[in-house]
Amino acid sequence: MPKKKITKKDPKEEISDWIHYKKSGNESLSNKKVSASLSKLQAERRKSLIRRLGIIIGVSALVILGLSYYVSSKANVKSVQIIGAPELNRTKIVKSTGITAQDKVIPCLLKKKKYTQRLAKDFPEVQAVNVHVNHLNNLVLDIQEKPIIGYIKEDNGYRKILNNGNVGSQIIAESQINKAKPLFIGYSHNISLIDDLKIYSKLPKNIQNEVKIMSGRTKRPTQIILVMKDKNVIIGNTATIIKKIKYYEEIKEQLSEPSVVDLEIGAFSRPLTTTEKSQLGIK
Repeated sequence: MPKKKITKKDPKEEISDWIHYKKSGNESLSNKKVSASLSKLQAERRKSLIRRLGIIIGVSALVILGLSYYVSSKANVKSVQIIGAPELNRTKIVKSTGITAQDKVIPCLLKKKKYTQRLAKDFPEVQAVNVHVNHLNNLVLDIQEKPIIGYIKEDNGYRKILNNGNVGSQIIAESQINKAKPLFIGYSHNISLIDDLKIYSKLPKNIQNEVKIMSGRTKRPTQIILVMKDKNVIIGNTATIIKKIKYYEEIKEQLSEPSVVDLEIGAFSRPLTTTEKSQLGIK
């Protein structure tokens, strides 16, 4: 029986073919992955570029609109509205700030400190000014006034006495004063008012709240007169009134009618006369 012819295959060739097939498959898969990554990267770059262009275009549009507004007449101050300080003359306030129709709104918004300094120089009542805008070009000045200690009586009205001791620039009617604040009457010299204001500021708070009038019509420069809301009158010495005022509440409890409580030398009281009531405005 004839023998079958056996064909010998080189194992290296078979392995080589398999390795080549495997390598070719891996390279194809790898190429696909690289291609996909590149496509994704390009897409992200396009999105980033579009975003950047969008931002640049948006900012440029805002700048153009801003510049267009700034150079137009709409950026000029059309009107000035004053809030607060009702007794002050509006026309004089605007003139004092220096604001004109040719001024631009935006720079005006940055001049709060300058406007405060100018107004405080012309109007002692002014403590601060806030600036804002309404309807694009209507400037609003919100004026804050200094706290008021009381009012000083003058021939044709009253002036505010401010917490720094200065007197307000405007004369106001009696109907405009705060009845809870004391009146300072009979002060013809500013120095005497300043001295009595210092004494008033050192009085206990409960006594301050009960003072209706401080009178400068005294017999001596060292004398001080307080007309109280309960219709009693305290007379004291400027050097000792702060220490002696503590006796007033105790003495007041013993009074049955409006009286003079004299703390100038000792500490005693007597009923007010009709003439004294008339002079001091006590009814």
